[in-house]
Amino acid sequence: MTETPEPTAKRKRRLPRWARWTLEGLVFIGALLAVQAWMGPDLPEGEIPGMTLETLDGDTVTIGGAADAPAVVVFWATWCGYCQVEMPWLVDLVDDHRVITVAMQSGSTATVRQYLVENDLEALPVVNDPSGRLAKSLGVNVTPTFLFFDRNGHVAHSTTGLTSPWGVRLRLWWLGRS
Repeated sequence: MTETPEPTAKRKRRLPRWARWTLEGLVFIGALLAVQAWMGPDLPEGEIPGMTLETLDGDTVTIGGAADAPAVVVFWATWCGYCQVEMPWLVDLVDDHRVITVAMQSGSTATVRQYLVENDLEALPVVNDPSGRLAKSLGVNVTPTFLFFDRNGHVAHSTTGLTSPWGVRLRLWWLGRS
C-alpha cells in the first residue's frame, strides 16, 4: 500500500534578505526621525535681531541680522559626547563658510580654552556662554544644536543632535544660492 502525499501548504513568498534589511532599515530611520522631530526642542524661527558677541580670541561675531553670507551657529558643550564627534569637522568648515560656535554651560573661559587646545579646535570662533543665558534667549537647551541663518538674519533651518558635515555643507550651500 502506497501512501498518497498530503497536499503541501502553500508557501508564503518571502522577500530576499537584502530587500527585507533595506525595508527594515528604512522603517527604523523613519521612526528615529519621527521621534527626534517629536522630542526636539522648540527652536527659533524667523528673523533674529543681530547680536554682536565677543569670542574667546577677543574678536566680535554677529549672530542674526543681515550678513554677506549665510551662517551656521553651533551650540555645543565640553561635556557633550556628540559634540566631541562633530567639533573636529567643523574646523574644516571655517575656511569656506561662516561658522560661529557657542560653548554652552561649559565653564569658565580658561576651561573652554583648555578644551579647545587639547582637542585641536583653536581655529573655531567660540563665544563662551557659561550660564546658558544666550542659548536660553534663542530657545536652545540641547547640545549640539545647529541654527542656520540666511543672509537676511532669518533662521532658515535648525537641527539638534548628531549631524553630518555634508548635511551642514548642503544647507549652507542651499542658503547661499539665493
